[in-house]
Amino acid sequence: MYKYTFSYAKNKDQKCMEIETAVVVWTMLLGDRFPIVHEFVTFLQEKKPAKVINRDQWQSFLDFVSTDLSNYDESSACKSMMTKRENNDILI
Repeated sequence: MYKYTFSYAKNKDQKCMEIETAVVVWTMLLGDRFPIVHEFVTFLQEKKPAKVINRDQWQSFLDFVSTDLSNYDESSACKSMMTKRENNDILI
């Protein structure tokens, strides 16, 4: 379901999803399963590192996040979108 949500949630005439929309959808779909989503959403809302999320970033998000970030791989393709620092800040 997550894979197909991007196409339905973004505006028809745009290739990217507004960050505000992504935040709502991530919270609804993943917030209960992955508690780190709430921290990531807070980061996006406070730091505003991006205005939109593209399809590749959307698809990579599930690979990036797990309940404890145990699957975090600094060398993954997702690194350009999200980077975990030593103090556990996540950068986009």
